[in-house]
Amino acid sequence: TGGVCVGCLGLILSRENIRQKISSFLSSRTKVVLATIVQKLTPLIQDEVVAETSDAPVTLRMRSAIPPSFWEPESPVYDEMGTPATIDDTQWNMGTWGREQGNYSGWDKQPPKRKALRQTDAKTSSVPIGPDSPSRLRDPSRPDWASILGLGPASTEPQSRTHSDGRTTPDSMSDSFLSRNEVYPDEMTAVTEDDIRREQERAKERSQERAIAVRRANQSRALSYSDYLRLDRILDAQLPQSMVFDQEVHDEMLFIIIHQTYELWFKQMLYELDSVVALMGDSSGHVPEADLYVCANRTERCCHILKVLVHQFDVLETMSPQGFGDFRDFLSPASGFQSKQFRLVENKLGMRAEQRIQHSGCPYYRHLPDIAEQQEVQASERQDSLLDFVSVWLERLLAECCGDWDFAAYMRNAIEQAANHDRVAIQKSPAVTRNAKQNFAAQNNSAAALEELEKKRTAHLKLFDPEAHQELVDKGIRHMSFKATMACVFIQSFSTDLALQSSHRLVSNLVAIDEDIARWRHRHSSLVLRMIGSKNGTGGSSGHAYLNKVMDRSRIFIDLCHASHYLLPQHSMPPLPPQVKARLQRRQVPWKASDDVLLSDGPRSRAKSFS
Repeated sequence: TGGVCVGCLGLILSRENIRQKISSFLSSRTKVVLATIVQKLTPLIQDEVVAETSDAPVTLRMRSAIPPSFWEPESPVYDEMGTPATIDDTQWNMGTWGREQGNYSGWDKQPPKRKALRQTDAKTSSVPIGPDSPSRLRDPSRPDWASILGLGPASTEPQSRTHSDGRTTPDSMSDSFLSRNEVYPDEMTAVTEDDIRREQERAKERSQERAIAVRRANQSRALSYSDYLRLDRILDAQLPQSMVFDQEVHDEMLFIIIHQTYELWFKQMLYELDSVVALMGDSSGHVPEADLYVCANRTERCCHILKVLVHQFDVLETMSPQGFGDFRDFLSPASGFQSKQFRLVENKLGMRAEQRIQHSGCPYYRHLPDIAEQQEVQASERQDSLLDFVSVWLERLLAECCGDWDFAAYMRNAIEQAANHDRVAIQKSPAVTRNAKQNFAAQNNSAAALEELEKKRTAHLKLFDPEAHQELVDKGIRHMSFKATMACVFIQSFSTDLALQSSHRLVSNLVAIDEDIARWRHRHSSLVLRMIGSKNGTGGSSGHAYLNKVMDRSRIFIDLCHASHYLLPQHSMPPLPPQVKARLQRRQVPWKASDDVLLSDGPRSRAKSFS
């Protein structure tokens, strides 16, 4: 930091060579002042505490290991036993440059050996002395931080603490305050020596197993790049139908590779979505912060995959409509409707059956040629989707962050307050007019502005009405519950809070996934219009017209997008109550989980606090 504490300054000035260098360019008056400063700084550094062995390093201690209390203007100096020590006048006369009371002079000399502190004494002396420290006497005039921060009721019964010297003093910090984990009972728990030892043993076993597996893999075969990627199968998987019938068209190879690449990316998306669903698939809705961080990373990966899928149309659009028409007739009745993986992606995200648009008089899964594929897609439709798990998680998140506090009422009060401010501004800011006609127009404009403000206030308040929201759910306009919607609004309203960073990332990524899929559908529809115009598709649909209908009804996370309509400007948001801030602080974790390494052996991580 560039600063020097008093102890380091005293240590520097106690060196003989440094004193000589400093004294060489100082005046006599300055030397006297410097000597006085050193005389005052020397007692602030206590005697060294060394071990019984002679080769133990010297440990210099500034006053005591116990920091001063910021509640007192000056805290007493504590000795090695944790008791207040007194400094008499003789201690201030220990000499200018060395410790004349001892048998040595100068800090650079080895001091005589002293008896080392017992282990219990060392623990006692390292306890910080703060406003709620266990070693501080409870003062009624000092605030009770446990009750102020909403961490639980203050302890009404006096508790005691036994020191190493046999002293017994009241303890102001209750056990419930020290071991509080009611919010995340399975995430932040007390770590014992056995837990650390078991974790070290498991890590050692995993490392040994991996080393053995790597050794076996290297000795069992000579793996090449082509073997690892199975390029023989991939590169031989293109079979243009125009070439099969001796009418080879050059552009058909591009068409095949583009769609094969789509299917590979769909497989990767399914792999990522399955892992996210596994991490969030708790019936209670509780997702640990470590798992939430991983979910945010993997949904962000899906966003980038979809962006690649959209940009692949740039390559496909290099093909001319006439070049596509040269081999299109060879493709019938094959169609993109028969992509099983894309249907699985839709169902895994949360596409509902009522959003589907039938064509050719049969459900969408009937277009799949294989019966097993039809059954797999139908089974995925009956399973809980990512949208279902997100809704449950949002409801649980609102309860964890707010408790009994009504966030909807908070937002209604904020809307009323903002409307009152706008109303006063309209009434106190009449337009400057020059004649009666303009004055009449200004009054009409003011009345119209007040009327428009009232309409906006009423509509905005209705968004935070549970009954009005349920009506929208019954009509199919909304799909998430009122609590889940409020949780989404809460996350976006306070997205800068550290406790909501991962939650905000996850919600933003889900919105981006929905937008990217809509963008992909739009590019597909535009490409179809460019290539075949208003012709029917090879699968029997109406082509461009059908794709436009699907695009309008296929949004999955539309409720998360609509949450922006609920928001207020940042300057209109009142401060959160202390109990909610305390809950948010307890959600913060001092570390970030790795995307690939979890502490547990199972699919869900249960982190313990090793701090």
